[in-house]
Amino acid sequence: MIFLLSGIMFVGAFGFGYIPLSLELSSKRLIQFTAVGAGVLIASAFLVIIPEGMEIMEQNAVEPSILGMAILGGFALMLVLEIFGLPHAVHHDEDKDLLGLSATFGLLVHGAVDGLAVGASISSSTETGLIVFVAIMLHKGPAAFGLSSFLQHIKIDKQKSQMYLLLFAISSPIMAIATFFILKDTTLASDENIGLALMFSAGTFIYVATVDVLPEVHSHEHGHDFSVKYVILGMVLIFVTTLLR
Repeated sequence: MIFLLSGIMFVGAFGFGYIPLSLELSSKRLIQFTAVGAGVLIASAFLVIIPEGMEIMEQNAVEPSILGMAILGGFALMLVLEIFGLPHAVHHDEDKDLLGLSATFGLLVHGAVDGLAVGASISSSTETGLIVFVAIMLHKGPAAFGLSSFLQHIKIDKQKSQMYLLLFAISSPIMAIATFFILKDTTLASDENIGLALMFSAGTFIYVATVDVLPEVHSHEHGHDFSVKYVILGMVLIFVTTLLR
């Protein structure tokens, strides 16, 4: 089961992410895709990942402040990694490579936490594992699409973009398989820990969207209203997806 789910995660993420890389898109279209991707990232955190984590933990008496701390922990980790060397661009042309690496690294951390949640939940119970897997797949493909659009927009060369996409796509499956065998038949694979892992994952998602992607969208020469409506479109797409579940 874990190998099948890991394979689906990899194919889904890489397949969706490769679409922007295979198309010749105008600068304006890339900005639109990047803005939609930012909306997808933010909405996925608030409408998919956090609610799913809360639902998994609903049977446990967890203090609300603990949930908030888990989300904040994911966000804070990205800030700490920045202090210790995670590249963070200041949105000038000469910093595009750093900006692309920063966004990719942020999503790599997020992908690893996603994989941890899948592996831990499957080792706990197949039913819980499938619930977590569906929640993750709802945002995995769109996130990969948003990452690739963003890399195209900031003019990262295609070969490097493919490498970044591959790293993102493979991060969750590797962590899921490793976590499954490490936590199998242990008490660590509890619903509470799985839910907290999802909350932590949401924090990394919010960081990438608000610190890396959104500022780049707003810094473009097009007007503020131009980008905002596509960010909202990305949010609406995720909202509609949640209604269809």
